[in-house]
Amino acid sequence: MINVFEYTDYRLLLRDLYEERKKAQPIFSYRYIGQKVGFSSAGYFSNIIQGRRNISSDLVFKFAELFKFNKRETEYFEALVLYDQSKEHSQKKYHYEKILSMRKSKVGQLSADQYEYFDKWYYVAVRELLNFFPFKGDYQELSLMLRPSITPREAKAAIDLLERLKLVRKKTDGTFEVTESNITSYPNVPLVAVHNFQIAAMDMAKQALDRIPQDKRSISTVSLSCSAETYQAIFERVAALRREIQELVKNDPGKVDRVYQFNFQVYPLTNF
Repeated sequence: MINVFEYTDYRLLLRDLYEERKKAQPIFSYRYIGQKVGFSSAGYFSNIIQGRRNISSDLVFKFAELFKFNKRETEYFEALVLYDQSKEHSQKKYHYEKILSMRKSKVGQLSADQYEYFDKWYYVAVRELLNFFPFKGDYQELSLMLRPSITPREAKAAIDLLERLKLVRKKTDGTFEVTESNITSYPNVPLVAVHNFQIAAMDMAKQALDRIPQDKRSISTVSLSCSAETYQAIFERVAALRREIQELVKNDPGKVDRVYQFNFQVYPLTNF
């Protein structure tokens, strides 16, 4: 039996539900679904699961009835649809957090932890800090190492989360070290979580204009007009620069003793 709460993509859920029902009932076809749900075309369901069409609030409940969802499953399915089809980040964030709150399995807890990792800027900062800072459990000291500083409770929450995600581990001497594990934006971490971190990083950059002396930061902007071809070349150069900086850090010959935040942003200012 398919567990509705193991899914974060309603289209994949509908596809798997269809295939499961089709095996048990050969009569259960796209045309049958169209008749029960009210599609004008037998191919409409195919367009939904392939991402070419969305579904309305009315169809949410018709699908719930078709697949015999209970009340909680229906509420979860509705949240999946609203998360997928929302355009604004704030809306996606709201619906995804509702999805996480309804998932109770180990997979659900892992997803929640991965989401939380990107939700607070200092989780990432603490992990980078542990690359060189010999933390032994003094959360007051750890909290004051960051700029801006955080609370000891937030520092402890960061360490607890990093341990659950196996991103850091405690050594025999009592200090913590960063593991080889990493969190990538695919396939486990939703884009909304990555956007949470990017928004937080940009907010931190705005604050840095007041908090950080000019000789200790590099913040600059440029507005320009160019062809689509040149824009693509710039886009690729930015990506190459990001990789080059990561390689420089990887092969850093000096003693690592600080953490920096690098933001890379290029976006259009016109509708063309």
